[in-house]
Amino acid sequence: MVQRKQRRSTREVEAREKVRARRADHWAREQQLEDLATAYEVAAQEIEDVTTTTEEKIAAYAVRLRGEAEEAKRGLWGQQAESVGQMLELDGVRSVADRLGESVETVRKLAAAGPSTTHRPGRPEHGRAGATSTSPETGSGQPVTDPIRPAGVAPTEAGSMPSDGNTAAA
Repeated sequence: MVQRKQRRSTREVEAREKVRARRADHWAREQQLEDLATAYEVAAQEIEDVTTTTEEKIAAYAVRLRGEAEEAKRGLWGQQAESVGQMLELDGVRSVADRLGESVETVRKLAAAGPSTTHRPGRPEHGRAGATSTSPETGSGQPVTDPIRPAGVAPTEAGSMPSDGNTAAA
Protein backbone atom coordinates (compact mmCIF):
# COMPACT_ATOMS: atom_id res chain seq x y z
CA MET A 1 0.00 0.00 0.00
CA VAL A 2 1.07 3.37 -0.81
CA GLN A 3 0.86 5.93 1.80
CA ARG A 4 -0.68 9.13 0.89
CA LYS A 5 0.59 12.43 1.94
CA GLN A 6 -1.96 14.05 4.05
CA ARG A 7 -3.27 17.36 3.02
CA ARG A 8 -3.08 20.13 5.37
CA SER A 9 -6.33 21.04 6.71
CA THR A 10 -7.52 24.54 7.16
CA ARG A 11 -7.41 24.03 10.90
CA GLU A 12 -3.79 23.03 10.77
CA VAL A 13 -2.86 26.08 8.70
CA GLU A 14 -4.71 28.37 11.08
CA ALA A 15 -3.01 26.73 14.10
CA ARG A 16 0.46 27.25 12.54
CA GLU A 17 -0.34 30.91 11.84
CA LYS A 18 -1.43 31.41 15.44
CA VAL A 19 1.79 29.82 16.68
CA ARG A 20 3.88 32.01 14.36
CA ALA A 21 2.00 35.12 15.51
CA ARG A 22 2.54 34.21 19.16
CA ARG A 23 6.22 33.54 18.49
CA ALA A 24 6.58 36.88 16.71
CA ASP A 25 4.89 38.62 19.65
CA HIS A 26 7.18 36.75 22.03
CA TRP A 27 10.32 37.82 20.09
CA ALA A 28 9.09 41.39 19.84
CA ARG A 29 8.49 41.41 23.59
CA GLU A 30 11.95 39.90 24.22
CA GLN A 31 13.54 42.53 21.99
CA GLN A 32 11.69 45.27 23.86
CA LEU A 33 12.79 43.85 27.24
CA GLU A 34 16.39 43.65 26.02
CA ASP A 35 16.26 47.28 24.83
CA LEU A 36 14.85 48.40 28.18
CA ALA A 37 17.50 46.44 30.11
CA THR A 38 20.20 48.06 27.96
CA ALA A 39 18.76 51.52 28.68
CA TYR A 40 18.74 50.67 32.39
CA GLU A 41 22.41 49.62 32.34
CA VAL A 42 23.45 52.75 30.41
CA ALA A 43 21.61 54.93 32.95
CA ALA A 44 23.27 53.04 35.84
CA GLN A 45 26.72 53.67 34.33
CA GLU A 46 25.90 57.36 33.85
CA ILE A 47 24.74 57.57 37.47
CA GLU A 48 28.07 56.08 38.52
CA ASP A 49 29.94 58.63 36.35
CA VAL A 50 27.94 61.52 37.82
CA THR A 51 28.56 60.24 41.34
CA THR A 52 32.30 59.89 40.70
CA THR A 53 32.52 63.37 39.19
CA THR A 54 30.54 64.85 42.08
CA GLU A 55 32.74 63.13 44.68
CA GLU A 56 35.87 64.45 42.94
CA LYS A 57 34.44 67.98 42.94
CA ILE A 58 33.47 67.67 46.61
CA ALA A 59 36.97 66.42 47.51
CA ALA A 60 38.63 69.28 45.62
CA TYR A 61 36.30 71.81 47.24
CA ALA A 62 36.95 70.31 50.69
CA VAL A 63 40.72 70.53 50.15
CA ARG A 64 40.39 74.17 49.13
CA LEU A 65 38.15 74.98 52.11
CA ARG A 66 40.48 73.19 54.52
CA GLY A 67 43.40 75.20 53.16
CA GLU A 68 41.49 78.45 53.62
CA ALA A 69 40.52 77.39 57.14
CA GLU A 70 44.13 76.56 58.02
CA GLU A 71 45.26 79.93 56.73
CA ALA A 72 42.59 81.69 58.81
CA LYS A 73 43.48 79.60 61.86
CA ARG A 74 47.17 80.47 61.51
CA GLY A 75 46.29 84.13 61.83
CA LEU A 76 44.07 83.44 64.82
CA TRP A 77 46.73 81.28 66.46
CA GLY A 78 49.08 84.22 66.04
CA GLN A 79 46.57 86.44 67.81
CA GLN A 80 46.26 83.88 70.60
CA ALA A 81 50.03 83.62 70.93
CA GLU A 82 50.36 87.41 71.00
CA SER A 83 47.69 87.67 73.71
CA VAL A 84 49.31 84.94 75.77
CA GLY A 85 52.72 86.60 75.40
CA GLN A 86 51.34 89.90 76.62
CA MET A 87 49.53 88.18 79.49
CA LEU A 88 52.76 86.43 80.48
CA GLU A 89 54.46 89.80 80.68
CA LEU A 90 51.89 90.76 83.32
CA ASP A 91 51.46 87.50 85.22
CA GLY A 92 52.88 84.00 85.71
CA VAL A 93 52.32 80.94 83.54
CA ARG A 94 50.05 79.12 85.96
CA SER A 95 47.91 82.19 86.54
CA VAL A 96 47.52 82.77 82.80
CA ALA A 97 46.72 79.08 82.25
CA ASP A 98 44.07 79.17 84.99
CA ARG A 99 42.58 82.37 83.59
CA LEU A 100 42.35 80.90 80.07
CA GLY A 101 41.22 77.45 81.19
CA GLU A 102 44.19 75.89 79.39
CA SER A 103 47.03 73.69 80.59
CA VAL A 104 50.36 75.23 81.49
CA GLU A 105 51.91 73.25 78.65
CA THR A 106 49.47 74.78 76.14
CA VAL A 107 50.19 78.28 77.41
CA ARG A 108 53.93 77.69 77.09
CA LYS A 109 53.54 76.32 73.58
CA LEU A 110 51.50 79.35 72.57
CA ALA A 111 54.06 81.67 74.12
CA ALA A 112 56.90 79.87 72.32
CA ALA A 113 55.04 80.01 69.00
CA GLY A 114 54.20 83.70 69.33
CA PRO A 115 56.23 86.64 68.10
CA SER A 116 59.28 87.30 70.25
CA THR A 117 58.71 90.17 72.62
CA THR A 118 61.42 91.89 74.53
CA HIS A 119 61.21 92.25 78.28
CA ARG A 120 60.03 95.69 79.28
CA PRO A 121 61.49 97.25 82.40
CA GLY A 122 59.13 97.33 85.34
CA ARG A 123 57.34 94.13 84.31
CA PRO A 124 57.59 90.99 86.46
CA GLU A 125 60.12 88.55 85.02
CA HIS A 126 58.47 85.42 86.44
CA GLY A 127 55.96 85.19 83.56
CA ARG A 128 58.47 85.13 80.73
CA ALA A 129 60.94 82.85 82.48
CA GLY A 130 58.39 80.05 82.67
CA ALA A 131 57.62 80.32 78.99
CA THR A 132 61.23 79.77 77.96
CA SER A 133 62.11 77.08 80.49
CA THR A 134 64.00 74.12 79.05
CA SER A 135 63.76 71.85 82.08
CA PRO A 136 61.43 68.83 81.93
CA GLU A 137 58.04 69.20 83.58
CA THR A 138 55.26 67.05 84.92
CA GLY A 139 51.76 67.19 83.45
CA SER A 140 50.81 69.92 85.94
CA GLY A 141 53.67 72.16 84.83
CA GLN A 142 55.84 71.46 87.87
CA PRO A 143 59.57 71.11 87.10
CA VAL A 144 61.02 67.63 87.38
CA THR A 145 63.97 67.59 89.73
CA ASP A 146 66.63 64.95 89.99
CA PRO A 147 66.97 63.27 93.38
CA ILE A 148 69.91 64.45 95.45
CA ARG A 149 72.58 61.78 95.69
CA PRO A 150 75.25 61.68 98.32
CA ALA A 151 78.77 62.24 97.01
CA GLY A 152 80.41 59.06 95.84
CA VAL A 153 77.17 57.26 94.95
CA ALA A 154 76.99 56.25 91.28
CA PRO A 155 73.69 56.75 89.42
CA THR A 156 71.62 53.69 88.53
CA GLU A 157 71.35 52.57 84.92
CA ALA A 158 67.61 53.21 84.77
CA GLY A 159 67.87 56.76 86.08
CA SER A 160 71.38 57.88 85.21
CA MET A 161 71.93 61.55 85.86
CA PRO A 162 74.54 63.86 84.36
CA SER A 163 77.63 64.18 86.43
CA ASP A 164 78.07 67.46 88.27
CA GLY A 165 81.69 66.79 89.19
CA ASN A 166 80.87 65.86 92.83
CA THR A 167 80.51 62.14 92.23
CA ALA A 168 83.39 59.72 92.32
CA ALA A 169 84.24 57.79 89.18
CA ALA A 170 83.16 54.17 89.38
